[in-house]
Amino acid sequence: MKRVLTYLFAAGMMISAASLMFTSCTKEGPQGPAGANGTDGTDANATCTQCHNFSELIVAKIVQYDASQHAAATTLARNAVDCSPCHNSQGFQECLTTGEWETSEIIQNPAPINCRTCHKIHDTYTAADWELRTKASFTNCLGGTTDMTTDGGDASGNLCARCHQSRLATPEITDPTSTTTTLQPTSYRYGPHHGPQSPMLAGTGGYDINGDAVLANSYHTGRTSCVDCHGATASGFATGGHTLWANTAGCNIPACHDGAVTNFDYEGKQTIIEEGLVILEHKLALAGVLDTVAHPGYLVTTVAHTQKLLAIFYNYKFIEEDRSMGIHNFKRANGMIEDGITYLESLGY
Repeated sequence: MKRVLTYLFAAGMMISAASLMFTSCTKEGPQGPAGANGTDGTDANATCTQCHNFSELIVAKIVQYDASQHAAATTLARNAVDCSPCHNSQGFQECLTTGEWETSEIIQNPAPINCRTCHKIHDTYTAADWELRTKASFTNCLGGTTDMTTDGGDASGNLCARCHQSRLATPEITDPTSTTTTLQPTSYRYGPHHGPQSPMLAGTGGYDINGDAVLANSYHTGRTSCVDCHGATASGFATGGHTLWANTAGCNIPACHDGAVTNFDYEGKQTIIEEGLVILEHKLALAGVLDTVAHPGYLVTTVAHTQKLLAIFYNYKFIEEDRSMGIHNFKRANGMIEDGITYLESLGY
């Protein structure tokens, strides 16, 4: 028993010694000077919950947007300095700040066009973040001014137009009426690129190959904004709302067609444009301007073309790439088609 007590005493002394050593190793030094006073934070109930509440509005918009072409991000890999301004979110926001049409460098880890691209998400953490990043007019890629508010259009269209505009085609056509001077493009992709919707709607794109009058424009020009049709009342996640797919609800408001539109081929105008494009395409191919072999539907680059023929080809691509088949601006599209066909027929095609 005595031996057990001795062992217990020894163990207790060892624990006490270890404790003393540990305490001496971790002993705190003198207290440092007091830090600066902090600032009062913002109550999340006064900010975050303005959007993040029990409403399902955000959920509805996300579901709609997920069905959009933007959300599909099929061209996200185009992250070069001259592509990023429209093909990814970081590039768009950078160029919106700098005013340039190229980013400072290739965008690494590009993000698809999303809520933050167009809206001020989490700038103020209030409902003000739903505002668009800009509605201002701007100098476009061709050096002109784009302002979608002419004659009463909604300024929100200026945001869309920053990407949905024509790009500069080189060599540049300086006289679309010339039948003598020629140009030799090196790229078979000659034309306005893939999104020239804003100049079509605004009535500022394409060439007047006759030079005798300004091409006519439809009533939509300057009066209809992108959001009127592409952001009209949502039908689930099929059309309208944040799907950005147009629906006829935007056409049928009292100030416009007032219920008369049942489909987008209104008065057969889309059919007229589609049939006209087929004829124009055939004649451009016969004239050796439009390729049907190496790069079908694109420009033949093995020979030079007169500026007038090249302008007709540009107009053809302008209408085709607009993709509305006359909805955006029927008079302008149809006028360019008819002028091109008439001239090609005069050459025997």
